[in-house]
Amino acid sequence: MRYAVEYSDAHIHIADCVEWTLPPDTVVCSSAHSWEEFQLVERAVQEHPGRVMATFGIHPQNPDATLYPVLEELARQKRIQAVGEAGFDLFTSEYQATLPRQLEVWCLQLELARKYQLPLVVHCRKAMDKVFMYTKELKALPAVVFHAYPGSLQEAGNLLRRGVNAYFSFGKELIRGRRNSIQCVESLPLERLLAETDAPYQTLRHQAATPPGDIKCVYGELVKIRAVGEDELKKQLLDNFCSLFQ
Repeated sequence: MRYAVEYSDAHIHIADCVEWTLPPDTVVCSSAHSWEEFQLVERAVQEHPGRVMATFGIHPQNPDATLYPVLEELARQKRIQAVGEAGFDLFTSEYQATLPRQLEVWCLQLELARKYQLPLVVHCRKAMDKVFMYTKELKALPAVVFHAYPGSLQEAGNLLRRGVNAYFSFGKELIRGRRNSIQCVESLPLERLLAETDAPYQTLRHQAATPPGDIKCVYGELVKIRAVGEDELKKQLLDNFCSLFQ
């Protein structure tokens, strides 16, 4: 696989893409948050062996603990490459009201990822302080992927210094010019970076949906910000992706 593809998309939602097609030069990791979504992702896994990785998680925007048995069974059967996305979302008052349930399913998923030694994919909005409360538990995991990493360079460094095997994934927030994201890409080790589209989400103003092929736009922005050769970036991000999900 390392020689068949050039781009790695660390976070995508295949089940939510209206007309999803895997770009021929890309490997992806797709999240699912219901059994119906997972069936669509698993079909893509079977159609593209070695090029589609599957994750399943209880999303903080729908912290439904009744999904836990599904997640546990998928982990037990080794049908997922990671747990998630899981985490915290305090972006709106509606989400803030569900914080007790978010905490419940977060702790369940942390323990499951530890038990089965699976990476954890983290969704976090307005809640980095909550993540730091669990660095001891995160240290016990093989890896932690911060999808659309929302924090600062200082917070990323603190996670690494505390022993969390953290990877930081970036998408179109780089194109939008988000300062914290740009600083992280400029300064974090290449070995800690990932790229994503979050397709069909993370749109630009002129877009109704993000197509999977936009991973090339994200890579173009990474190359400009990091001032690194494109081939070097592609190789390192693909190595990072493979070490995480295979």
